[in-house]
Amino acid sequence: MKHKHSLGLYEYWTAKRGARAAPNRTDIEPADIRQMLPHVFICDLDAEHRLAFRLAGTALCALYGRELKGSSFSSLWLADGARNAARTGVAVATQTTPAVLSLDGLSNGGRVAQAEMLLLPITGPSGRHDRLIGLVSVFERPYWVGSDPLAGFSTTGIRFIDPSREPVFLANRPEIGLGGTPHAAAPAQGGPMARKVAHLVVHEGGRRD
Repeated sequence: MKHKHSLGLYEYWTAKRGARAAPNRTDIEPADIRQMLPHVFICDLDAEHRLAFRLAGTALCALYGRELKGSSFSSLWLADGARNAARTGVAVATQTTPAVLSLDGLSNGGRVAQAEMLLLPITGPSGRHDRLIGLVSVFERPYWVGSDPLAGFSTTGIRFIDPSREPVFLANRPEIGLGGTPHAAAPAQGGPMARKVAHLVVHEGGRRD
């Protein structure tokens, strides 16, 4: 969890749930989270067990250049990631396991914005675990928001959170990277070996005294 809005909503959700697995929708007071409300959304499961937006904040709608209420949760993603995103959302809602997603947003014009999505389970009037509250925070909000809508998100990492642990120490479950893995530099033919250290390439050889 890297963005202050994510941590703020998580702490609020934790306070509202108490000893329960998840708070009820009626426990969430919009006035309590008004500073982050434009970035917040609520989804619930429809008759076909798919998540759909019941509410979507103005900042999130602005990213896509359209009203998101009533559309499917998976529609925020590019086609190749929609299915996994839907599964993650349903798992958060029904298994009451919060999750943080690292995202790359691709605009229709080919621009990229990095973002973070927090997903938290809540219950509806029936008391069933059938909905979630979430939040999308864009790092370094791009100047082109509003003129170049997002085509969709691509998930680059997922971290499932253990709610029984102190929220400050969110490294208790490592992020699962979904992007490409950088490879170590290969040695040149007949030349010295090279190894990757952080963002540097160290070449073996030279003086050793």
